[in-house]
Amino acid sequence: MKNNKAYIIFTRIPTPGKCKTRLIPTYSGQEASDLQGDLLTDLLVSVVDLPAAGIDVFVAYSDEQGPTRFLNSLPAGVQAFAQHGANIGERMNNAMATVFAAGYQEVVLTGSDLPELTAQTIRRAFAVMKEIVIGPSADGGYYLIGAQRGVDLVPLFTNPIDWGQSTVLQSTLRAITRHDVQLLDAQVDVDTPADLERVKQHLDRHNQQLQQWLTEEK
Repeated sequence: MKNNKAYIIFTRIPTPGKCKTRLIPTYSGQEASDLQGDLLTDLLVSVVDLPAAGIDVFVAYSDEQGPTRFLNSLPAGVQAFAQHGANIGERMNNAMATVFAAGYQEVVLTGSDLPELTAQTIRRAFAVMKEIVIGPSADGGYYLIGAQRGVDLVPLFTNPIDWGQSTVLQSTLRAITRHDVQLLDAQVDVDTPADLERVKQHLDRHNQQLQQWLTEEK
């Protein structure tokens, strides 16, 4: 552990038919998998210098396929570990608990399918965090969640929450009313073809791989 803050990218290993399935059949399983990989690559490039700013970077990956090639592709300095748990709530809870157990005092977790997400967003999340920080997503869920050491993570992830539904954010906020919660600006996570159309209007220079993917799929 180099710093006392940690940022976790929560992702699937890009595998045809296993990720971004809501883009199918508009796009093939291979195209959806390539998009997953390109979004992750853009995000990693954006945040790879965070350790110099006091924030260590982790990748929590699904390991339904052999992870060796995936792990070898990660930038130097990015640490990685496998997700575990029966559902997405348990897996996020366990990912944050794993990093807290390593001694970190503040932890932020996001997905990997966020074209608008940059290192600036992550730094902002740590800057405003008092107990819990959440970045709402446009679909009624959230793209970012963070907490300080000592916050009980169980209500965040194990209350009855219909994961993947538009009620996730509100259900989460109801479960943590006793905490000081800071909200960031909303962002779009890419799950559907409509999401892709929406983010096309806001691409920036940090979206190089995504822009290349969009050009190839025209």
